[in-house]
Amino acid sequence: MYLDTVKKVTDVESEVEQQKAAARAQVQQQLADAEKAGKALLEEARRKARSESGARLQETEQQAAQRREATLRAAQEEQQALRQTAESRMARAAEEIVRRVVDR
Repeated sequence: MYLDTVKKVTDVESEVEQQKAAARAQVQQQLADAEKAGKALLEEARRKARSESGARLQETEQQAAQRREATLRAAQEEQQALRQTAESRMARAAEEIVRRVVDR
């Protein structure tokens, strides 16, 4: 009877050790899987961030180009208006110069 009890205890201890080893192996596998999944998620997030960053940069460049073109058009229009004003005053200025020279 005593030997049966010792054998049962030994068997139970052995079974417990096997279960612990199996649990350790399972935990190690779960950790490896979680690390692999985490790295994949991190890489996906980085890829997405690079993609979004590139898209935002391109959008910003397009907006800057549109503003530059609008500013250039406005400057050209203002230049043209100033030129027309100057040309319209040129004739009067020439007449005034001639009048002053003749009046002397």
